[in-house]
Amino acid sequence: MSLYPSLGTDASLADRYLRLIKRSLLNELYLELEAVLHYLLLCRRQGAEPDAEVIRDIAARRPDIMARLVAVRNDGNMVLWPEDGGRPYDPRDISEHVHTMIGCQRLDHLHFCLDAILAEDIPGDMIETGVWRGGATIFMRAHLAAHGVTDRIVWVADSFRGVPAPSVQEDKDYDLSKRRAPILAVSEERVKALFARYDLLDDQVRFLPGWFRDTLPQAPTGPIALLRLDGDLYESTMDALLTLYDRVVPGGFIIIDDYGALPPCRQAVEDFRTERGITTPLEPIDWTGMAWRKEGKRPPRSESSPDAPFTVIERPQPPLSACDFYHTMETPEGVIAGQWDLRTNTAAYLGAVDFAGKSVLEIGPASGYLTFHMEQAGASVTAVEPPLKRLWDVFPHQGIDRDAWRASFLQGIIRVRNSFWYMHHHLKSQTRLIETVPEAVPAAIGRFDIGVLAAILLHTRSPFSILESVAARVNETIIVTDLYDSTLGELPVMRLIPDAEGAAVLDTWWSFSPRFFVQALGCLGFPNAEVHIHHQHGPNGMLAPMFTVVACRPSVSRSKEPGREIRTDR
Repeated sequence: MSLYPSLGTDASLADRYLRLIKRSLLNELYLELEAVLHYLLLCRRQGAEPDAEVIRDIAARRPDIMARLVAVRNDGNMVLWPEDGGRPYDPRDISEHVHTMIGCQRLDHLHFCLDAILAEDIPGDMIETGVWRGGATIFMRAHLAAHGVTDRIVWVADSFRGVPAPSVQEDKDYDLSKRRAPILAVSEERVKALFARYDLLDDQVRFLPGWFRDTLPQAPTGPIALLRLDGDLYESTMDALLTLYDRVVPGGFIIIDDYGALPPCRQAVEDFRTERGITTPLEPIDWTGMAWRKEGKRPPRSESSPDAPFTVIERPQPPLSACDFYHTMETPEGVIAGQWDLRTNTAAYLGAVDFAGKSVLEIGPASGYLTFHMEQAGASVTAVEPPLKRLWDVFPHQGIDRDAWRASFLQGIIRVRNSFWYMHHHLKSQTRLIETVPEAVPAAIGRFDIGVLAAILLHTRSPFSILESVAARVNETIIVTDLYDSTLGELPVMRLIPDAEGAAVLDTWWSFSPRFFVQALGCLGFPNAEVHIHHQHGPNGMLAPMFTVVACRPSVSRSKEPGREIRTDR
């Protein structure tokens, strides 16, 4: 009595693994134990003494219970038992131990969608909004693991405290909140523990805890290949569609779990599709699930280009309350202090370079102080950030909860990037912001006169790879600024900062000697270099020593003495 026919002998290991994951998520592997639980509950309900022989061989003695469990598991429905008076007995709050409610048919459909995404090379991540115990997202992560996919993220979005109480007219008769439906309130810790039980809790799984209206607008997902909605209500479904639909790439899948089961969900989908003029037919999955694929021109297959993908980012102006400023900046509300105040010595920080009429490639703009300074000096600037799902490199310090650190760091980075967009709109900036892998800046974004790496390489696993990537895109000059450690002397060296005995530093890897960049940039085709030593106002008001290396290609007139030191202390 199985939900799945047997696999042929030629089935791949991936198919066998994913079949086993499905059977586990649906509790088919131990269905007899669930049947015994139902038998005991029914006996108690009827005031009957359990029969030990039935318990020992439930499949043979009560095939009706087994058949009922198989049927509802296939449909993704509740197990209800008939009683006198016409009201069925619902033992769900005590008997439901499956890891997913979506049933065999919707799980098979999810499998089909994931296969299509890989076969057709549809770019983007996977996300489910409303995860219950996490079964569907566990299967998404298992599918990536089975096929060796390492460049996609599974996003797990849920309040982790149940369905919100109705707050809009369309939901008024559907109170599924924790008070009325406690089984729907599953904690984040419990979902993470289930991922870990399947050995699938890693950096390719990211959690978005909280109400959708609060978490999804700032969710750092990037492009989405599969959007699975299981929020039950009108408000939850509409919040997810309004926020995430535009991130779904052409060819991506939109799956609605509760379309047939819950009228508010169905109404939200119909309203959204009508507002957007979406006429792509809805395809039924089973008695409740519906899906469609987003139409539009699909991007070329990734193998057609060796470059890393990139995305041009545009964001609306966020409220000031959603911003943290990394640089001290003058805003419409006055001067807002940041960790670094570069205003009194900006020229030294940028090596006294003239930006008028130049195109600039900047890596890691943070709040954008230097970005907008260069633009106001006459440059056209393209700034590069890594995708939020990757962030900057995290040092693999043992004994530290890197997931917790990353989650906290992510929220801080989002607020810093909000400050960039706040000032971008305030200044009516024309700067282009691109998300891509800094170690492989794609040729498609163009060539530039100047490259700027301002105190960013100390935070990266492979600084030379980023330096090489920028050098390949720059025609004239590269500017590198970093903290100055005079103890490194005149050798071209970089020193690892974290150590096993000291405090764990997860976002800072290196200190460099100026000569390291002089020599490295000379090898990359920028032999004419000057070193500027200066001080800047840093955290807690300290005056931090820094150096800036300005290196030029041979055709650009600058210093005739490679590595010439210029002191510009203020």
